[in-house]
Amino acid sequence: FISWLNNEDVPAHRVRIRTDNHIKDNERALKVLAECLKNEGYNLSTVSIHDINDKMVGEIYSYLETKNFANRTFNKTIGHYTSFLKWYSEEYNVNIRNWFSRIKRKRLNPNPEAITQSEYEALLKQITPENGIKENKQWVKPTRNMYRPWLADGFKLALQTGRRREEVINLKWDAIKESEGIRYIEVEDYKTNRIQNRIAENEKKIICIPITDSLDTLLHELGYDERINTDSFILAPNVKISRGKVMSNVLSRGFTHFYGQLNTGKNLTFKCLRKTYITKLQIY
Repeated sequence: FISWLNNEDVPAHRVRIRTDNHIKDNERALKVLAECLKNEGYNLSTVSIHDINDKMVGEIYSYLETKNFANRTFNKTIGHYTSFLKWYSEEYNVNIRNWFSRIKRKRLNPNPEAITQSEYEALLKQITPENGIKENKQWVKPTRNMYRPWLADGFKLALQTGRRREEVINLKWDAIKESEGIRYIEVEDYKTNRIQNRIAENEKKIICIPITDSLDTLLHELGYDERINTDSFILAPNVKISRGKVMSNVLSRGFTHFYGQLNTGKNLTFKCLRKTYITKLQIY
């Protein structure tokens, strides 16, 4: 299954774009599955996919509950198992019931709220090393510091561009263009391109973000005059961590951590910055 996800020996017309993070997520999900079955007394050397039934899925469900996954992570894990059985059924042309499709997904927040100006300003002030300490006895390291010196800039860029995490952290200075006196930033719509399997460069969907006065001010604060037309990243160019899942998670988890300290009674996530941008566009 993992080889198929990596497009190994896959016919050309079935090749699909998948990120390394997506494939690693599948690997982790399958390892959790094996871990669960082993704990339940199944012999991993003899148990077959055809042995999966409602009872086994119930045991897997209960085991995942003990992991205390966030709702989104729980749903993604079940989704990986569903995709695995679907692949197996099609690849080996066997009629096998997809038991995992019967698991009810956990509730997410499909309609994120916009963040108010006062909340946004309070959030930026809250981002300090002292406020970054987070404790959780279930972690291997029970204390973590969620603070990063570039977090506030990341939130500002997200609000001013309305783009998703992956797109914000991969914005580059040489993507700033000008046409007929209008300046804008070109950014790839990663999500759409993956869903629609747009592999060729001339097929990829590119979003043009207009550079407003407020975005222009932010860009100058981030080094516009020194770095314009260079291949360096706009956000935290000197940071060496992966600009995939690692940096994306730091952004979203950092937002949740610091916003939660405001005690507004609202459950806002990083997505609210995109929601705010889109809402403003509709108003204007």
